[in-house]
Amino acid sequence: MAAAPGSGGSGSVAVDELRADPVGMLDLLARTADGMVAISPTGTILRWNDGAAELLGYEEREVVGRPCHEILGFLDRCGNAVCSAFCSGRRPTESEELTASRDVLARSKTGNVVWLSVSTLLPPPAVRRFCRIVHFFREIGLPPELERLIADRLQARSGRPEANPLVVLTPREREVLQLLADGADTREIARTLVVSLATVRNHVQNILAKLHVHSRLEAVVLFVRFGR
Repeated sequence: MAAAPGSGGSGSVAVDELRADPVGMLDLLARTADGMVAISPTGTILRWNDGAAELLGYEEREVVGRPCHEILGFLDRCGNAVCSAFCSGRRPTESEELTASRDVLARSKTGNVVWLSVSTLLPPPAVRRFCRIVHFFREIGLPPELERLIADRLQARSGRPEANPLVVLTPREREVLQLLADGADTREIARTLVVSLATVRNHVQNILAKLHVHSRLEAVVLFVRFGR
């Protein structure tokens, strides 16, 4: 993940810029390739960048002004809501600027589950009247324990002896799934295969439908178990 302003040697410069021009600084922060969302003091979304749109499927015009928990809905790996503690219920100290990263589960606009690593920038106190929190997030690989849980759930759901479900995929779909398993996002897959983002999304939707799973995460579990 790109280093967030407020950490490292240039942190004081970033903080000074944010204090002087919070809107301009949010524009700068939004240029990251990772997902970025800025939250107002009332808990509504101020900014939503292209990376966030790519990961969760919502365009900025769909989310600005809406409560952040309605869009993000972060859960821990046990399914417990973390948004209240991680965002709207957060009570930062005067000296805090960057919180530790946290792994969460989110749900995209289409209902797919996405496993994310999230870090949080807490602006200086003088700026929090305008922007209270900025989240940066990116899709991450599958923790082994989660892989086992999902694999067991998929097996229980099918009620059938284990057979290779990947045989229904085309060679190109298997190629896309391989790249997903290697940690590539939609943009990286499109660049690798020299195809459009829309084409990659169509391949992913076809993969999910053919494998009878609800998320990229579940598809990757099947590939890790049967495809290597």
